[in-house]
Amino acid sequence: RKEHLEYHDLCMPHILGKDPELFFGFWGQCMNDYRKTRPHGGYEIVRQWRDRLFHAGPIATDIQQRIISRESNQHPNNPLENNPPHVQQQQLHNTPYQVDGVPKAFHVFTSNVDAHCYDYFLPEEIHDCHGNIELWQCSDQDCENSGIWRAPLEKEPFLVDPTTMRAPQQNDSPVAENSKEADESVPATCDDSDVNNNKNVAHIGQTKGLGDRTDALKFMPKGIKDDCWTQQSSCNWPKCHDCDNWARPAILMFGDFGWKYDESQQIRWDNWTETVLEMCSEQELKVCILEIGCGFNVPTCRRISEEWVEQVRVRGSDVTLVRVNPNEPFAPKESISEEHTIPIMSGGLDAIVKINEAMLEILDQQA
Repeated sequence: RKEHLEYHDLCMPHILGKDPELFFGFWGQCMNDYRKTRPHGGYEIVRQWRDRLFHAGPIATDIQQRIISRESNQHPNNPLENNPPHVQQQQLHNTPYQVDGVPKAFHVFTSNVDAHCYDYFLPEEIHDCHGNIELWQCSDQDCENSGIWRAPLEKEPFLVDPTTMRAPQQNDSPVAENSKEADESVPATCDDSDVNNNKNVAHIGQTKGLGDRTDALKFMPKGIKDDCWTQQSSCNWPKCHDCDNWARPAILMFGDFGWKYDESQQIRWDNWTETVLEMCSEQELKVCILEIGCGFNVPTCRRISEEWVEQVRVRGSDVTLVRVNPNEPFAPKESISEEHTIPIMSGGLDAIVKINEAMLEILDQQA
């Protein structure tokens, strides 16, 4: 704030070369905050919906079997065509871990980079369209062999000066005590009315303190490459094992031409999408898209939701977009998605809790 920098100014890859202390201060504190903050209760509720409504039955089984068949089919232009899926994953260049499962009638598409979905959902049913903070890569675009890799789960938090939000290169910096004191003084609650006054607001370096993240990354598989993250005990910044250049999060930033995405995850999402849309053409399915907290600053998820509505409808199946947003819950006027959207002007957790109460009442009546 003292440097009059906003999120868009900081979330750019060129900052690493220009001002590495600022770059690692921003992303290091993001990682610190994400790792210590427990996801809210809405994740558990959605997981219960998945287990109760989308993980069994003929539709879920059919989707899974079709995806298995799709992955097993030989593709003439695919150099990996003669290998089973788990070997193909390892041979894809940018693949951080092996996923053996196959999704069913439920899938998460998220632009959040906190990796909190992996505390609750299976890796085969998650698509991080912009990457996540737990995956890192070399910052040098000419380093072609390192790919992307998982950050060590046991890694010590980044050392970040709370007064400047900068991360010094050396861990023995005198800001260590200040950083610790600031961490202990993080407010437990915040109120929207404090935003303009900059009081008790949950932002980078100050989180709400929801408690221990007891199931952190429970469902994220072990990394294929364990030695790519290099960090000397005295150094606060990680390096690429292959070329000794600085590492960076494998997250799509603004003006980012060097981002390495998870290729195998993209293939899983494409296979699931193509399978479900294929089935929408063959039979009248009922598809529900639950979109939570997606605004216009980074509208990727809004665009994907609206495209899904159009693709399902054009194939003759039924679709409902439940759009939850405290400010912008409406679909574009006079669009196909408008007549198939239920707008809910609310925060995510409040909406999920109320939807769950209504669903449980209906399901109990049907039982």
